[in-house]
Amino acid sequence: MDKTGGPDAAHHSASGQSPTSVQDRPKKRFGILSALARFAIALLVVGFALYQVMGWVASRPEAPQRINRERTFTVNAVTPAYGTHGADITTFGQVVAARTLDLRAQVQGRVIEVSPRFVAGGEVEAGELLVRIDPFSYDAAVLEAQAAIANAELSLAEAREAKTLEERNITTARSSLAAAETDLERARSLLASGAATQQTVDTRALTVAERQQALNQREANLFTLDAQILRQQAAIAQAGHELDLAERNRANTEITAPFDATVTASAVTEGGYVNANENLGSLYETAALDVHFMLSDRQFRDLSATGIVGRALTVSSSARATPGQSRGTITRVAAEVDPSTGGIMVFARLDADGARQLRPGTFVSVAVEGVAHERSLLIPETAVYDEDHLYVIRDGRMAAVRVDILARSNDQLIVRAEIAEGERIITSRLSQAGEGVAVAVEGEESTPAGGGTFMRGGPGGGG
Repeated sequence: MDKTGGPDAAHHSASGQSPTSVQDRPKKRFGILSALARFAIALLVVGFALYQVMGWVASRPEAPQRINRERTFTVNAVTPAYGTHGADITTFGQVVAARTLDLRAQVQGRVIEVSPRFVAGGEVEAGELLVRIDPFSYDAAVLEAQAAIANAELSLAEAREAKTLEERNITTARSSLAAAETDLERARSLLASGAATQQTVDTRALTVAERQQALNQREANLFTLDAQILRQQAAIAQAGHELDLAERNRANTEITAPFDATVTASAVTEGGYVNANENLGSLYETAALDVHFMLSDRQFRDLSATGIVGRALTVSSSARATPGQSRGTITRVAAEVDPSTGGIMVFARLDADGARQLRPGTFVSVAVEGVAHERSLLIPETAVYDEDHLYVIRDGRMAAVRVDILARSNDQLIVRAEIAEGERIITSRLSQAGEGVAVAVEGEESTPAGGGTFMRGGPGGGG
């Protein structure tokens, strides 16, 4: 066993150091210096490398800079053309008959004739016989009225003749009375002188009284004859009225068309019996058709500003075999606003030629002549933004100009705007539209205001 295996040996074992490591301590100092030397050399190498890299970076050529190029949009543009423009108001309406008539029998009787054209859809002319009622009894009434007139005229002639004779008798009676009165006065004179008696005077006085009574009777007869004449004159007038009525009734046995018309219904048959005021059928005037349509409150106000009655319009119907147009004129306007739609009903009369091509109940397209706006522009709807401005090309860039929209015509707008001479209106719709945006007209070479080259972009979406 080793002599060194005492307590000291145990101590050295516990501390982890052997006797040999204790003896090598000077060699440990030399290792630290060597590490420091190696670290310094590494720093020098790294510093030199950094120096070299910085030199390379400083000496490299400068990279080319990227040029920011302004985007220029290709647009379509038009030169403003001021003029008088008007937009027709287009709406829908319905054709109605302006003059309709229900034919009714004015007299009763058996129907002995019916026109073959008096059927639904038939075309009849003014004055054409449609229905004839048996006139036999009405001819008899006319004869009776004529006979009554003849009798009354005869009685009148007799009364006038009697009056003439009575007037002569009165003249004679007045002469006789005057002679009797003269004799009475003479007798009274003779009585005073004693040449005549009282009896003579009384006889003469009685004669005067009798002749006075006869004159009074003749005058009374004359008054009666005057009354009789008046009565016969009234009888003649009454008989004349009866004759007129009888002749009218006889004329009413023939029902004729009052105007050129189209029959819409017929309710009479030859051989049938009709009563007075019985409906025989209905018809409407072929050349008198109206079209009624609705206008909005704004449309009505726009047209009323320059007069709505008498304004021309055009109607068209696709229901016709040969599509065409009919012209007309506004004749009247409804007195009240329609509460269900808020619009105003307008009525127009179609021209006769156009009316003959249509039928009541037809739905038509109506184009009313619009208001003419002087010194206005007609531009595409795409040229206007936010309903209040458009853009013009000014020095190669977009410039906003305020507009007032006066009317619309399909995809065109009638506007009023003040545009300087030489400026053009941009009609393309750009989502990037704005004040100062560079633009170029399609098909034209252009250079932006900043100079240099540019990139072109097509029109953007609507915005």
